[in-house]
Amino acid sequence: MDLDSHYRLAAHAAIRPERFGGLVYRHDNRRLYFLHSPDLVTFLSALDASRSLGALLDEFLAARALPASAREIFVRALLQLEQLKILDRVSPLKA
Repeated sequence: MDLDSHYRLAAHAAIRPERFGGLVYRHDNRRLYFLHSPDLVTFLSALDASRSLGALLDEFLAARALPASAREIFVRALLQLEQLKILDRVSPLKA
């Protein structure tokens, strides 16, 4: 995963917030994945490829006043989601 790249939720994936965090459903293979962090669900729902993943993540963590250790946890989760093809790396959006 390249934190300098731009990412967004894959077109075939949908997120549904739940009390425990959220569910990710892939329409292409009909698989369901559980996310156990409401903060991660909020971050993924706002992911729009407008800026680099690292910049968006740093801004999100600061806005939520999450500890610095949360960044590594988020990066590992985002890497797994990329490997599951739930996140797509895209070209930067033009302003």
